[in-house]
Amino acid sequence: MADNNFSVLGLICARGGSKGVPGKNIKDLCGKPLIAWSIDTALECPEISDVVVSTDDPDIAAVAKEYNASVPFLRPAHLAQDQSKQIDAIAHALTFLQEQGKTYDAVALLQPTSPLRLSEDVSGALALLQSTQSDSVITVTQEDGVTLSTYYDLDEQHHAMPKFPAPKEGTNRQDYAPIYRRCGVLYIFRPDNILKQNSLYGERTSAYIVPKERAFDIDSPFDWALTEYLMQQRLKQERQG
Repeated sequence: MADNNFSVLGLICARGGSKGVPGKNIKDLCGKPLIAWSIDTALECPEISDVVVSTDDPDIAAVAKEYNASVPFLRPAHLAQDQSKQIDAIAHALTFLQEQGKTYDAVALLQPTSPLRLSEDVSGALALLQSTQSDSVITVTQEDGVTLSTYYDLDEQHHAMPKFPAPKEGTNRQDYAPIYRRCGVLYIFRPDNILKQNSLYGERTSAYIVPKERAFDIDSPFDWALTEYLMQQRLKQERQG
Protein backbone atom coordinates (compact mmCIF):
# COMPACT_ATOMS: atom_id res chain seq x y z
CA MET A 1 0.00 0.00 0.00
CA ALA A 2 1.30 3.44 -0.93
CA ASP A 3 2.52 5.68 1.91
CA ASN A 4 1.03 9.10 1.22
CA ASN A 5 3.71 10.70 3.39
CA PHE A 6 6.55 9.18 1.33
CA SER A 7 6.99 11.20 -1.85
CA VAL A 8 8.63 9.51 -4.83
CA LEU A 9 9.86 11.02 -8.09
CA GLY A 10 9.74 8.77 -11.13
CA LEU A 11 12.64 9.99 -13.27
CA ILE A 12 13.35 8.88 -16.83
CA CYS A 13 16.57 10.09 -18.46
CA ALA A 14 16.46 9.84 -22.25
CA ARG A 15 18.93 11.78 -24.31
CA GLY A 16 18.95 11.91 -28.09
CA GLY A 17 21.81 10.69 -30.23
CA SER A 18 21.79 6.96 -29.49
CA LYS A 19 24.55 5.14 -31.40
CA GLY A 20 23.74 1.44 -30.82
CA VAL A 21 20.12 1.73 -31.95
CA PRO A 22 19.60 5.14 -33.60
CA GLY A 23 16.56 7.00 -32.30
CA LYS A 24 15.73 4.10 -29.98
CA ASN A 25 13.97 6.11 -27.27
CA ILE A 26 11.07 6.93 -29.59
CA LYS A 27 11.35 3.94 -31.92
CA ASP A 28 8.21 1.79 -32.03
CA LEU A 29 8.32 -1.30 -29.84
CA CYS A 30 5.19 -3.47 -30.12
CA GLY A 31 2.91 -0.53 -30.82
CA LYS A 32 4.38 2.17 -28.58
CA PRO A 33 7.54 4.30 -28.56
CA LEU A 34 10.19 2.66 -26.39
CA ILE A 35 10.10 5.42 -23.76
CA ALA A 36 6.33 5.08 -23.43
CA TRP A 37 6.66 1.65 -21.79
CA SER A 38 8.64 3.16 -18.91
CA ILE A 39 6.34 6.16 -18.64
CA ASP A 40 3.28 3.91 -18.43
CA THR A 41 4.94 1.72 -15.79
CA ALA A 42 5.77 4.77 -13.67
CA LEU A 43 2.26 6.18 -14.02
CA GLU A 44 0.79 2.82 -12.96
CA CYS A 45 2.85 2.77 -9.77
CA PRO A 46 0.76 4.22 -6.90
CA GLU A 47 3.83 5.19 -4.87
CA ILE A 48 5.14 7.60 -7.53
CA SER A 49 4.02 11.20 -7.12
CA ASP A 50 5.42 12.71 -10.33
CA VAL A 51 6.80 11.25 -13.56
CA VAL A 52 9.46 13.49 -15.10
CA VAL A 53 11.47 12.97 -18.28
CA SER A 54 14.90 14.57 -18.61
CA THR A 55 15.90 14.92 -22.26
CA ASP A 56 17.79 17.25 -24.55
CA ASP A 57 15.75 16.16 -27.58
CA PRO A 58 12.53 18.07 -28.49
CA ASP A 59 11.16 15.00 -30.32
CA ILE A 60 11.60 12.82 -27.23
CA ALA A 61 10.05 15.58 -25.12
CA ALA A 62 7.00 15.71 -27.40
CA VAL A 63 6.48 11.95 -27.22
CA ALA A 64 6.92 11.97 -23.43
CA LYS A 65 4.25 14.66 -23.07
CA GLU A 66 1.94 12.73 -25.39
CA TYR A 67 2.15 9.80 -22.96
CA ASN A 68 1.42 12.07 -19.97
CA ALA A 69 4.90 12.49 -18.50
CA SER A 70 6.05 15.90 -17.31
CA VAL A 71 8.92 17.54 -19.22
CA PRO A 72 9.54 20.75 -17.25
CA PHE A 73 12.88 21.49 -18.92
CA LEU A 74 15.16 20.49 -21.77
CA ARG A 75 18.43 19.10 -20.50
CA PRO A 76 21.45 21.33 -21.28
CA ALA A 77 23.55 20.06 -24.20
CA HIS A 78 26.68 19.60 -22.06
CA LEU A 79 24.79 17.02 -19.99
CA ALA A 80 23.69 15.02 -23.04
CA GLN A 81 26.97 14.11 -24.74
CA ASP A 82 28.34 10.60 -25.24
CA GLN A 83 30.83 11.19 -22.44
CA SER A 84 28.33 12.86 -20.09
CA LYS A 85 27.64 11.14 -16.78
CA GLN A 86 24.06 10.24 -15.99
CA ILE A 87 24.58 11.22 -12.35
CA ASP A 88 25.09 14.82 -13.49
CA ALA A 89 21.82 14.75 -15.44
CA ILE A 90 20.06 13.39 -12.35
CA ALA A 91 21.55 16.14 -10.19
CA HIS A 92 20.41 18.74 -12.72
CA ALA A 93 16.85 17.39 -12.66
CA LEU A 94 16.68 17.27 -8.86
CA THR A 95 18.13 20.76 -8.51
CA PHE A 96 15.71 22.18 -11.09
CA LEU A 97 12.72 20.56 -9.37
CA GLN A 98 13.91 21.73 -5.95
CA GLU A 99 14.01 25.29 -7.26
CA GLN A 100 10.40 24.81 -8.33
CA GLY A 101 9.48 23.75 -4.78
CA LYS A 102 9.40 20.01 -5.55
CA THR A 103 11.19 17.77 -3.04
CA TYR A 104 11.04 13.99 -2.70
CA ASP A 105 11.92 11.28 -0.20
CA ALA A 106 13.13 8.93 -2.94
CA VAL A 107 13.79 8.77 -6.65
CA ALA A 108 12.88 5.83 -8.88
CA LEU A 109 15.13 5.95 -11.94
CA LEU A 110 13.53 4.05 -14.82
CA GLN A 111 15.85 3.73 -17.78
CA PRO A 112 13.82 3.66 -21.01
CA THR A 113 16.02 0.87 -22.34
CA SER A 114 14.47 -1.59 -19.85
CA PRO A 115 10.84 -1.69 -21.01
CA LEU A 116 10.08 -5.16 -19.65
CA ARG A 117 9.91 -4.07 -16.01
CA LEU A 118 6.51 -4.07 -14.28
CA SER A 119 4.98 -1.55 -11.88
CA GLU A 120 5.11 -4.28 -9.23
CA ASP A 121 8.92 -4.23 -9.57
CA VAL A 122 8.92 -0.52 -8.78
CA SER A 123 6.54 -0.95 -5.83
CA GLY A 124 8.57 -3.88 -4.49
CA ALA A 125 11.87 -2.03 -4.71
CA LEU A 126 10.39 1.04 -2.99
CA ALA A 127 9.01 -1.14 -0.20
CA LEU A 128 12.46 -2.70 0.21
CA LEU A 129 14.07 0.75 0.48
CA GLN A 130 11.73 1.65 3.33
CA SER A 131 11.76 -1.68 5.17
CA THR A 132 15.57 -1.89 5.17
CA GLN A 133 16.16 1.85 5.65
CA SER A 134 18.72 1.60 2.86
CA ASP A 135 20.17 4.52 0.94
CA SER A 136 19.49 2.80 -2.36
CA VAL A 137 18.05 -0.28 -4.01
CA ILE A 138 19.44 -1.87 -7.16
CA THR A 139 17.85 -4.57 -9.28
CA VAL A 140 19.63 -7.88 -9.77
CA THR A 141 18.88 -11.11 -11.56
CA GLN A 142 20.14 -14.59 -10.77
CA GLU A 143 22.72 -16.00 -13.16
CA ASP A 144 21.68 -19.62 -13.56
CA GLY A 145 24.41 -22.14 -14.18
CA VAL A 146 27.26 -19.76 -13.32
CA THR A 147 29.83 -20.88 -10.73
CA LEU A 148 32.79 -18.76 -9.77
CA SER A 149 35.09 -21.79 -9.73
CA THR A 150 34.90 -21.92 -13.54
CA TYR A 151 36.67 -18.53 -13.93
CA TYR A 152 40.42 -18.39 -14.43
CA ASP A 153 43.23 -15.86 -14.81
CA LEU A 154 45.85 -16.70 -17.46
CA ASP A 155 49.48 -15.59 -17.25
CA GLU A 156 51.72 -14.95 -20.27
CA GLN A 157 52.43 -18.68 -20.63
CA HIS A 158 48.68 -19.43 -20.38
CA HIS A 159 49.03 -21.11 -17.01
CA ALA A 160 45.51 -21.25 -15.57
CA MET A 161 44.96 -19.94 -12.05
CA PRO A 162 41.50 -20.10 -10.45
CA LYS A 163 40.17 -16.59 -10.01
CA PHE A 164 37.78 -17.74 -7.28
CA PRO A 165 39.13 -21.01 -5.85
CA ALA A 166 36.51 -23.56 -4.83
CA PRO A 167 36.17 -24.06 -1.06
CA LYS A 168 37.05 -27.71 -1.63
CA GLU A 169 37.97 -29.91 -4.56
CA GLY A 170 35.01 -31.55 -6.29
CA THR A 171 32.35 -29.15 -5.03
CA ASN A 172 29.14 -29.72 -6.96
CA ARG A 173 27.61 -26.84 -8.91
CA GLN A 174 24.37 -27.01 -6.93
CA ASP A 175 26.30 -26.58 -3.68
CA TYR A 176 27.37 -23.05 -4.56
CA ALA A 177 25.37 -20.06 -3.39
CA PRO A 178 23.41 -18.30 -6.16
CA ILE A 179 25.21 -15.56 -8.08
CA TYR A 180 23.36 -12.33 -8.85
CA ARG A 181 24.16 -9.80 -11.57
CA ARG A 182 23.17 -6.16 -11.31
CA CYS A 183 20.85 -5.14 -14.11
CA GLY A 184 19.65 -1.67 -15.08
CA VAL A 185 15.94 -2.37 -14.72
CA LEU A 186 15.53 0.09 -11.85
CA TYR A 187 17.49 2.21 -9.40
CA ILE A 188 15.90 3.59 -6.23
CA PHE A 189 17.83 6.15 -4.20
CA ARG A 190 17.58 9.00 -1.75
CA PRO A 191 17.97 12.47 -3.33
CA ASP A 192 20.70 13.42 -0.84
CA ASN A 193 22.86 10.60 -2.24
CA ILE A 194 23.14 12.68 -5.39
CA LEU A 195 22.90 16.23 -4.09
CA LYS A 196 25.19 15.89 -1.06
CA GLN A 197 27.38 12.85 -1.73
CA ASN A 198 27.52 12.76 -5.55
CA SER A 199 26.72 9.06 -5.30
CA LEU A 200 23.88 7.01 -6.70
CA TYR A 201 24.18 4.37 -4.01
CA GLY A 202 24.99 6.06 -0.71
CA GLU A 203 26.42 3.89 2.05
CA ARG A 204 23.90 1.05 2.24
CA THR A 205 22.46 -0.70 -0.82
CA SER A 206 19.83 -3.43 -0.96
CA ALA A 207 18.96 -5.58 -3.96
CA TYR A 208 15.57 -6.33 -5.45
CA ILE A 209 15.49 -9.54 -7.52
CA VAL A 210 13.83 -9.55 -10.92
CA PRO A 211 13.44 -12.63 -13.13
CA LYS A 212 15.70 -12.92 -16.14
CA GLU A 213 12.84 -12.38 -18.61
CA ARG A 214 12.46 -8.81 -17.28
CA ALA A 215 16.16 -8.07 -16.82
CA PHE A 216 17.09 -6.94 -20.33
CA ASP A 217 18.64 -3.62 -21.28
CA ILE A 218 18.61 -2.50 -24.92
CA ASP A 219 22.03 -1.43 -26.16
CA SER A 220 22.27 -3.08 -29.59
CA PRO A 221 20.07 -4.31 -32.47
CA PHE A 222 20.29 -7.84 -31.02
CA ASP A 223 19.07 -6.57 -27.64
CA TRP A 224 16.21 -4.81 -29.41
CA ALA A 225 15.15 -7.95 -31.30
CA LEU A 226 15.25 -10.08 -28.16
CA THR A 227 13.31 -7.54 -26.09
CA GLU A 228 10.74 -7.15 -28.85
CA TYR A 229 10.21 -10.93 -28.91
CA LEU A 230 9.79 -11.09 -25.13
CA MET A 231 7.35 -8.18 -25.18
CA GLN A 232 5.34 -9.85 -27.94
CA GLN A 233 5.11 -13.02 -25.84
CA ARG A 234 3.95 -11.04 -22.81
CA LEU A 235 1.28 -9.19 -24.76
CA LYS A 236 0.10 -12.47 -26.30
CA GLN A 237 -0.27 -14.02 -22.84
CA GLU A 238 -2.18 -10.96 -21.60
CA ARG A 239 -4.60 -11.18 -24.54
CA GLN A 240 -5.19 -14.85 -23.81
CA GLY A 241 -5.98 -14.02 -20.21
